[in-house]
Amino acid sequence: MRPVPRPGVKEVAAANTTQSTHLTVEAATKAAQAALDAAKKENQRVSVAVVDRNGNTIVTLRGDGAGPQAYESAEKKAYTAVSWNAPTSELVKRLEQAPNLKDIPGTLFLGGGAPVTSKDAPIAGVGVAGAPSGDLDEKFAQAGVAALAK
Repeated sequence: MRPVPRPGVKEVAAANTTQSTHLTVEAATKAAQAALDAAKKENQRVSVAVVDRNGNTIVTLRGDGAGPQAYESAEKKAYTAVSWNAPTSELVKRLEQAPNLKDIPGTLFLGGGAPVTSKDAPIAGVGVAGAPSGDLDEKFAQAGVAALAK
């Protein structure tokens, strides 16, 4: 069925548009739950956030006993990972050459964020916060990403 033309409304030429890939709510929830489950197995109390390519939160899970700072930190780590299409532990190393990176609003340069890609392009980020080290947070975030490959 063809759309009915509306007065004063012009269609944009296809050459002027692009399409993007997004995680479904179900996929984002699957990733977040996998990250939370990985943390629980190691008796860690964390929060998990999954954001889309634009940094908008799709889902957050606050684990039982997670600290109050973990929720916001998880979102910022997820946003940072998707923004640069790199694990946040790798981005921490870049601060040595460009310390002003940490001043970009909404970012958090601590281990615990992992990008989600499709066709080599970033489409989402998984962030975990609350474990005693960024290495653990990132391990759990990577478990969330891995759940999406199944």
